[in-house]
Amino acid sequence: MNCEMGKKKKGRVLKTEWLYQVRIKVSNELSDALRTRKLVGTSKKIYEISEMHGTVPVCTYDAFCDYCTEAEENSIEKYPLYDWTKQTIEDPEKKEKHIKSFAFYTGDSQIYEESLARLLHNDLLTLHQNDLIEDLTLIDSNPKNNPQPPRKE
Repeated sequence: MNCEMGKKKKGRVLKTEWLYQVRIKVSNELSDALRTRKLVGTSKKIYEISEMHGTVPVCTYDAFCDYCTEAEENSIEKYPLYDWTKQTIEDPEKKEKHIKSFAFYTGDSQIYEESLARLLHNDLLTLHQNDLIEDLTLIDSNPKNNPQPPRKE
């Protein structure tokens, strides 16, 4: 997946446009509601905002589990992050962290244009400001701004 959408002209990059993702951290109770689609209160608000922008909240822990299952069904050698991901989901402390973390996807895409990300982020901001969600983050796909997963040797 190409995360950078810059155009080159005569060896120069005219403009670099990174793709973005919105992430939230929530309480255990809210995580359970979001993961089971028990749409009441804050979980309902999150889903309404998400649907308004054509996105869906995806639990990071669940995404990691799905990745490992897919890798195990299709030969783990083809999945460079399998070992790291498997260790992460089997570590109780990391499970606790990632089960409360959600990223918003558009279809199968984890990253999307900045304009969509900013609109989604702005609509979720009230929930964060009112302490209904623990954290709200807008991240870009620039590797300089994000920790990189370990390389498989």
